[in-house]
Amino acid sequence: MTNSEFHNLQAARIVAGTLTLLSREIHEVGPPASLWSPALSPDFIRETAARVSRGEALPLWVEERHPARGLAIYVPLPWESYFFGFGCVGLLGPFMVVEDQRDRENRVRKLASLAIEQGRREQRSLIALKTFHDPAVLRGFLAENFILAEIGAALRGPIPETDRSFERPAGFLFLESEDLPDLTEEVVAGLDDFFYDGHYRNDPDLGPEVARRLWDQVAREDLSGRANPALVLWDRKKDRPVGLATVRIVGHEAELSILAVSVHYRGRGLGRLILGETLKRLQGRANLLKVEAASYNLPALNLYQSMGLRLAAPLVALHHHLTYER
Repeated sequence: MTNSEFHNLQAARIVAGTLTLLSREIHEVGPPASLWSPALSPDFIRETAARVSRGEALPLWVEERHPARGLAIYVPLPWESYFFGFGCVGLLGPFMVVEDQRDRENRVRKLASLAIEQGRREQRSLIALKTFHDPAVLRGFLAENFILAEIGAALRGPIPETDRSFERPAGFLFLESEDLPDLTEEVVAGLDDFFYDGHYRNDPDLGPEVARRLWDQVAREDLSGRANPALVLWDRKKDRPVGLATVRIVGHEAELSILAVSVHYRGRGLGRLILGETLKRLQGRANLLKVEAASYNLPALNLYQSMGLRLAAPLVALHHHLTYER
């Protein structure tokens, strides 16, 4: 084992222990503390520690001897870097067991500063994170010149064990995953600008056109096999896509990647139909479904809650731009 591998393994153990400690703290204290804390499932803790041990993520801490008093995980984002054409990294956290708000804010500022320094050393251009809605955390990042790109909500809940059916309009049919790779471009084009939320769209340095192209690419990859299940509702009479749902499963958890309905078919309850059929296909494959939505997208939030998902925590997306050429 090399010195680097040994260092990564030691760091991974510290990260796993710190996140486990924080998870227990949240469980014991309960709301409102849990509203201001990120989800720390066993799957998340294991995967995060594994990434650190492989050298794919770098822990940043305010005090190395007391990591529970200020920890963030610096993670390169290769997909986003390739898409945008400049180096992107994400931050997980911040994670800390610190009650005093002024102290929390100062520690967040230190973590933000460490991330910026690391980004500059690596010549990155964008640092992005989604974090919990703790006022001290927001003040800390904003004081270090991060911008608020989005306010959203995380929802989660068990996969419902039900055979509930939703009425499908005559002439409409569902296309399954195996039917979709050959229709990918037709589906993406037919749905047009289907994703009108998102922190990339609301970042003035990136903007709506960049966000549209990004989500078009996500849809292409999901339909080509990255997501399973992937489901398209098709209008046979007009020979065009109506809506799309794609899900990515990691461990015991399923994350809704895309739920979209073409602008020509909105307001008819078809999003509920597509989501309901998707949930059926998840039964027995995952225990938990996770969803994110913009806080102002009330139809989406109402739909998810009506299907049994519960608001888990408010989220904010924050960006810091270093330097890049447009």
